[in-house]
Amino acid sequence: MFRGDFSSDLFDVFALQKRATRYCDNDTRADGCDVRLPRNYKWGTLSSKLADTLELICKAPEKTDFYVKIDDDLIMSESKFDEVLKILSTTDCQVAGGIARDYGFYWPLGQMYIFKRAILEQICAKLPVEKLFHPHEDIAFGSFLNSTDKSMFCNLNFPPNHWHRKYKDRRLQIKFFKQQNK
Repeated sequence: MFRGDFSSDLFDVFALQKRATRYCDNDTRADGCDVRLPRNYKWGTLSSKLADTLELICKAPEKTDFYVKIDDDLIMSESKFDEVLKILSTTDCQVAGGIARDYGFYWPLGQMYIFKRAILEQICAKLPVEKLFHPHEDIAFGSFLNSTDKSMFCNLNFPPNHWHRKYKDRRLQIKFFKQQNK
């Protein structure tokens, strides 16, 4: 699982975030960066951050069955996350998340998407890319795959009971969606 850098005083409520490898911008001063990326990124360059992160994951010696991209604002219980992985492990689905198709190919969107090792291997064969298709990371991810095969994608249907929480620091402002877990 990979995520960007995050510096909230509320970090402990993000239990799922603690299981993720933390990929930080080059100038991040916060403690706890697992991997420091080669440069700094803004919202409009997140596709570059994703490409740089995936390149590092492709070069890493350890491989896992699932790779999970999570947004910094995702709040989900670990038991719900484990349930999603268990379901995904029993399907032919290769990419799970919100699914869209408005660029001629399918692409995952949302606070979290999960892809299997075979998808990572396909992406690794295409990296590095000279020019990114789109500045948004989710669409760029879809462009790496360039797939029109809907059967390899499945939707993650999360309960609609979310509430908003605001966060602001020197680099960003976020409204959190927090799932009400029982």
